[in-house]
Amino acid sequence: MAKLTLHVPDRLIAAAKQEAEARKTSVSKLVSDYFRIFAKSEEPGQPVGLPPVTASLVGCIQGADDDRDAYVDHLERKHS
Repeated sequence: MAKLTLHVPDRLIAAAKQEAEARKTSVSKLVSDYFRIFAKSEEPGQPVGLPPVTASLVGCIQGADDDRDAYVDHLERKHS
């Protein structure tokens, strides 16, 4: 296993130690688990932490941004 040195503000270290103690684990395990989330992302830029089914739906509707803009315009007209 490799060793990693991080430069983190003291207040974050204290918070991480408190969280680790509350979860009955180590700060190293917390950090490893956090990094593991990024390793699971198959495509760069894809949202991480989503359930697999939800992640598979990201970006599946082509032109959704155009529809969103039209919907925002509709809501602005309706509520102004």
